[in-house]
Amino acid sequence: MIEPPVKRSFAGAVLDYLGTRYVGAGPETCSYTTQAIQIPMRDGIELAADFYEPELPHGERETPTGLILIQCCYGRGAGISFLNARVFAARGFQALFVSTRGTSGSGGVFDPGSNEQSDSQDIVVWMRQQPWYHGSFATLGPSYLGYSQWALLHDPPTDCVAAVIPVAPHDQAWHAWGTGSFRLDRASWSDMMSKRDDEKSSFLSRLANIPGLSFLRSPELERAVGGLPLEDSLQKYFGDRAPWLFEYLQHPDVDDVYWTSRRHHVALERAKIPILLISGWYDTFTTQTIHQFKYLHERGVNVSLIVGPWTHVQGSGLYSVPDKLDFLGEHLTKDGKYKHPPARIFVTGSEQWRSMPTWPPPTESKTLYLQENNSLGFKPPVPDASPASFIFDPLAPTPSIGGNQMSAGGRVDDSAYADRSDVLVFTSEPLSEDLEVLGALSVHLIHESDPPFADLFVRISEVDAYGVSHNITQLYRALEPSRDTSQPLILELQDCAHRFRVGTRVRLIVAGGSFPMYARSLGTVEDRVRSDKTVAQKHTVTISGGVSQLILPANPAD
Repeated sequence: MIEPPVKRSFAGAVLDYLGTRYVGAGPETCSYTTQAIQIPMRDGIELAADFYEPELPHGERETPTGLILIQCCYGRGAGISFLNARVFAARGFQALFVSTRGTSGSGGVFDPGSNEQSDSQDIVVWMRQQPWYHGSFATLGPSYLGYSQWALLHDPPTDCVAAVIPVAPHDQAWHAWGTGSFRLDRASWSDMMSKRDDEKSSFLSRLANIPGLSFLRSPELERAVGGLPLEDSLQKYFGDRAPWLFEYLQHPDVDDVYWTSRRHHVALERAKIPILLISGWYDTFTTQTIHQFKYLHERGVNVSLIVGPWTHVQGSGLYSVPDKLDFLGEHLTKDGKYKHPPARIFVTGSEQWRSMPTWPPPTESKTLYLQENNSLGFKPPVPDASPASFIFDPLAPTPSIGGNQMSAGGRVDDSAYADRSDVLVFTSEPLSEDLEVLGALSVHLIHESDPPFADLFVRISEVDAYGVSHNITQLYRALEPSRDTSQPLILELQDCAHRFRVGTRVRLIVAGGSFPMYARSLGTVEDRVRSDKTVAQKHTVTISGGVSQLILPANPAD
């Protein structure tokens, strides 16, 4: 039985009005109806969806502005539908809002990332058969919704004419194991997803698992993530929930066939349509979004990039609705007004937006050398400078403070690192002139660890005139035990755009872990997720001769 369309309620109109004021979307042009739909897949299961149809005023164009396809695993409730469907329907767009297989009324079993490629193709086939389909569509949605777009673009439909993809990965393996250590936000995300339809869970319990609200996170989950062996500890907590999490843990090799259906770099090779990418400097997927832009831009694809001073939740859509409306209006109707240059970048420190023809822009390298007495300087250190060292204890791991976490991330005061004995902190003298960095900073270290089974967490922060440190960019890497420690270890940090003002200081932070952002190194040859044996690791960095350096991509205009 097909449900009839339902007109927007008064309460819905009020919610849309208040939401519109918050996100700056501008005035509505119409109301809309919503129709519940079931979409058949090739294997017989059906996906639940809502179809939004604008109620166009008399005398307006006969057809809607365009059709937007949204695939979502987080339900179709008021909050998420406002940002991804309703705000567009109230401005003349059709929107098909589909729940991912195994979620929110859709049939089948939820297995993150594995079915989106085939299911999205089946949705498009079904759309083409509908009387309201006018021949083309665009795709939209952040995070997992964006991943679903990359899965569709693995085999791009010819009638898909544009895509808006904020804060989203195209490669699930890269996120889970790309550093060589397991990304533990996969556990908190899996906890949220496995409880999404649990009517017995309290409101606060469900709220606690929304990314960005870590202050409500379950202490039981925190204890499970901190337990050893990690896999056993998580198994006791999850029971039979989130079976995919344990598949992740059992496949640390990103090239394993398990990940094939969850990796969509092919989409970057095949996509030809205009694409708007949106990210934040403190998003959990920033590195992948920057990679997507560079790859597509080099191919000559019409791709635009916006990077703000945002976390994952902030970058998902709270501050970019006007850009999305302009972009979709331009590429669905050819009479919109999206005229921005390829890259629009927020430069922290100067706190201003910049328009650029590409990202990163041309820069010149400036080198800061690691010095004795925990300092950084523009001149090489003395030839006999003593090495610096610290000990990482897996049973008391160095904590994650801010940065690119799914929750509890962002630009924060990370001064506490300077007081820890398991962290090396190198800080420059106050700068005598502004220094602006644009792109990927790199750290070159002559480094060794005993035992050789170890990780490195490297961060660049800024210390202000009051001695308070705030993070800018970072990198995590599990080290190759057999590497040649006589050669520099080259670590390329995540891209950033930051202006160090006169009087501020550059700080380099080096640690052996960042927990609970990443599964800690246990210091042994054994599997880090299945062992409870731990060995403390002594890290040593050679300083003499200027062999350990921080390379800055400086703005040549400074």
